[in-house]
Amino acid sequence: MKTRGILTAVPLLLCLVTARAAQTPPAQTHKLVFSPPTGATLVYSLTSRLSSEGKSFLGESLTLGTQAEGELDLFIRQKSSDNVFVDLSSPGIRVAVQVLDRQNDFTLDAPADDPVRMVLDQACRVRSIGNAERLEERNPMNFSVLDVLRNSLPALPDRPVSSGDTWQDHKRFQIPFQGMRLLVEIETTYQLRDVSPTPEGELALVAATYSVRLSGLREVENVIGAFEGQGAGTGNLNYLLDKGYFTDYRLDYSIDGSMAVRRGETRLAEWPFTLTQSAALSLLEWR
Repeated sequence: MKTRGILTAVPLLLCLVTARAAQTPPAQTHKLVFSPPTGATLVYSLTSRLSSEGKSFLGESLTLGTQAEGELDLFIRQKSSDNVFVDLSSPGIRVAVQVLDRQNDFTLDAPADDPVRMVLDQACRVRSIGNAERLEERNPMNFSVLDVLRNSLPALPDRPVSSGDTWQDHKRFQIPFQGMRLLVEIETTYQLRDVSPTPEGELALVAATYSVRLSGLREVENVIGAFEGQGAGTGNLNYLLDKGYFTDYRLDYSIDGSMAVRRGETRLAEWPFTLTQSAALSLLEWR
């Protein structure tokens, strides 16, 4: 009789558990889609800091710093089911480059009547850039402004997400340096932390973690100079769900590595270096 009672209770317990699970509401999902209204202009402030300390392939100091501050205006010219067509202009981005004891100051601008034409998908990834020749011609830096534009925007998820969900993004760019091309690769993991009501609408609060790798090789006669480094960082993204655009995007990361001179597998010399970067885009106004 006792065994029969146990066997009878098991199905009842299973039914109870199943009923409770059925009563649990599914997690609410949210679509983070870059889709501002056609004809709108988003005005962002841009700040960026890049600095490094260490020695180069030639054993000389590679101490340098770059600072950029200014305004970016994104005019939403047209939209399709998959893409957003954006005119990017700026009254001026002030840039200061410090190399050893020399500093070079200049301004990059893109007038509103001759903007850079960009196509973004609904995840805010850059699909194409046009009409940037004049901007590149006025660029005194040794790396491309186009690379900066391609890698300056956040990535939104390709699917609806709930609080706690994550999505990935990968970016890479190159920096010419002493006869080599330094490759910087950034793996980003975004996570939707919460969605909060605000006077402007529902605001998605997104955290970001960065894994960064730097590499580069240069062969001279029978030796090889190699940059090797890796690091990590954090950031955040605030996104207005009802409006279809982000209000803040910030990142900070640092890389620790070394510049080594090798012959075969033997290291002849090695110097440590550090590289840090911080950047932010903050919405000033929408019109």
